Amino acid sequence: MAEDKELQVRYTRGGEQFEKSFAWDGCDPVGSTLDCLVEEHNLRLLIPAQERADLGGIRNIRKPINLLEHGIDDVFFYDEEINKWQEISTDWLTDA
Repeated sequence: MAEDKELQVRYTRGGEQFEKSFAWDGCDPVGSTLDCLVEEHNLRLLIPAQERADLGGIRNIRKPINLLEHGIDDVFFYDEEINKWQEISTDWLTDA
């Protein structure tokens, strides 16, 4: 069983800076960061109800969410292997 780790994340939303730590399985820091931000701000709930139902319900949604449209940018995660903050490309932020 994988040991739970913490993923440190920094980002800007609406001009305000945030820093959070999320429980993390140690795999895919970029995908995990984006998933955590979508969940943290309940962005899947902003998809219209009928569209959510057509996509398989709230738990099964696989529709990309553009974080930039929701004011989230300048996203970084802390890479413990190199002890450095790594920026996530805006290309990834448009397809979270």
